[in-house]
Amino acid sequence: MKIAVCGKGGCGKSTVTSLLAKALARRGKEILVIDSDESNYGLHRQLGMKLPRDFTDYFGGKQNVLNDMTLSKFTHQFLRKPGL
Repeated sequence: MKIAVCGKGGCGKSTVTSLLAKALARRGKEILVIDSDESNYGLHRQLGMKLPRDFTDYFGGKQNVLNDMTLSKFTHQFLRKPGL
């Protein structure tokens, strides 16, 4: 099962996510919570965890990920100089 929680800022996404994760874990479900909100680092506290590594660190860091995206074949076609 996959659950995505989204909405406006301040509407309770982190609270709903942590409550759902805890309730499912109590029922014996294996839980993986991925927080992609870079502007709010509070979800880990609601889950009772230490601040985890930034997800992009697994791919060499934010700058490396941005460079890879910029240099991809798809993006590269838009950045190519005319005549090359």
